[in-house]
Parts: sequence; structure tokens; C-alpha cells
Amino acid sequence: MRELLRRSTFLKPLQALALLYGLWQLTAWCVPAWPSAHDVFRVLGADLRDPGFQHALLGSARRMAIGYTLVMAIGIGGGMLLGRLPLIDQVLGSVAVALHAIPGAAWVPLSIIWFGMTEQAVIFTILLGAAGIVMVSTDTGIREVPPLITRAARTMGAFGLRYFWFVVVPAAIPKIVDGLRLAWAFGWRALMAGELLTSVSGLGQLLNQVAKAQQLDQLLAIMLLIAAVGIGVDALIFKRLEHAVRVRWGLAS
Repeated sequence: MRELLRRSTFLKPLQALALLYGLWQLTAWCVPAWPSAHDVFRVLGADLRDPGFQHALLGSARRMAIGYTLVMAIGIGGGMLLGRLPLIDQVLGSVAVALHAIPGAAWVPLSIIWFGMTEQAVIFTILLGAAGIVMVSTDTGIREVPPLITRAARTMGAFGLRYFWFVVVPAAIPKIVDGLRLAWAFGWRALMAGELLTSVSGLGQLLNQVAKAQQLDQLLAIMLLIAAVGIGVDALIFKRLEHAVRVRWGLAS
């Protein structure tokens, strides 16, 4: 039975990819101007062997790593502060919601004004585009601790910081992980927007260059890689982490 479940888990994505590939090939056959999937994958393979393309890919990965690290630190820290101190939440809680509500691309002009057409502007865009969701999720997780857990902790003498760190924070971890997973998607999109509108070498800048050159097959190849990286990181890291946390906390169905 487990073997069948494992096979179905792998077969469904493969079937979906095969269907998409077939539809792509059919579209290319019906619309001559549209490059076929075979041509796009061939171009992508050539790109991945090109040193300049590899440099751009590594640059994007490095900026995303720096920006996401800042998102985790500021988002979780800020969310805990909001959840811990109601007065600060009343004053600054709406700021976190506003950060979450504004798309990452909308922060690019402000980042450019402050930092110029630099790498710092791109990293700042990631931070502003993704930190809000982590703050809101962390704050929500802290405020939605089940009353039963609260009463049990109080009965056993947990108060003050001890209650917060050993009861509230662990209970909020599923919400925090949810926020971190969403923040990855928000940050990845903000990274592309920042690189697209600045002069920083990266996948976003390559998109801008091939769009100006009207190289459709190259454009689709880069877009395919951006989507693959985003989906791959989510599936291999965040989806597994979220499932492990839900199982550990008894929330998995």
C-alpha cells in the first residue's frame, strides 16, 4: 500500500508535466511564432553551460539568500515583539499589514531612490516585499495560542518570559513556518522585480535584456528556470518543513 502511495505521489506530477509539455508542443504547432518546448529546453540547456549565465544565476541566489535571511530575522523578531507587547502592536501592527499588502515590485522605485541602481536596492526590495507576511504570521501565531494550552501552562506555574518562550513561541511555530513559506514566494518575486528594474546582474536583468532583443525562446527559457527554482525550493525545503512541523504538532490530517 505504501509503495502504491509513493508511486502515485511521483506519477501525478509527471503526468501533469507530460500534459503541459504536450499542450506546449500543440501550441507551437498551431502558432508558428511560438517556440516549441523542445527548442526552449535546448536553449535553457545551452544557457546553463554558459559562464555568464551561471554568474547571473549565482548572483540571484546569493542576493536571495541574504535578503531572505534578513526577512527571517526581522520578520520573526518583529512579529514576536508585536505579539508580546500589545501597545507596540496597536502602534505598529498596521505597518506590518501594510508591508504585506504592497507588492514587492512597488518597493523597487523607493529602493532605487535610497540605494541607487545597486545590489543593496535589490536586497532591500526583497526585505520589504516579504518581511510583512512573516511579521503578520508570527504575530497571529502568538495571539492564537489555544486556550487549553494557556490554562495548562498557567496551572503548572509558567508565567512571564518563561511562559512566552516555552509555551507561546513553540505553539506559534506552525504559523511562523506558514509565513516563512509564503515569504519565500514573495521574496523570490521581489528579487526578480528588483533585478529587472536595476542594473544588477541576475536572472531579472537577463529577462530585461532578452525582452528588449525580442528573443522569445530565450525569454521563455529564463522564465522556465525562474519558475523551476521557485517551485523546487518550495517543494524540497518549505513543503517538507511545513509537513514535518504539522506532524510534530499533531496538526496533519
